[in-house]
Amino acid sequence: MTFQKRWYLGFLGLIGVYELPKLIEVFSVGGSWWGLTGALWFLWFLYFIPETKADASDDKS
Repeated sequence: MTFQKRWYLGFLGLIGVYELPKLIEVFSVGGSWWGLTGALWFLWFLYFIPETKADASDDKS
């Protein structure tokens, strides 16, 4: 298993932790639905998921 090329972009997912109270507010109190856009920051965490060696070799071509 190897890290993805842009593994360092996974740190941008930490912004999602800052947005977490807004997400909770949407479902518990009825806050603004724009608060759900904060969940998009969590998608950057996918760069932290390592690849298998077969996936990494396919990516180079």
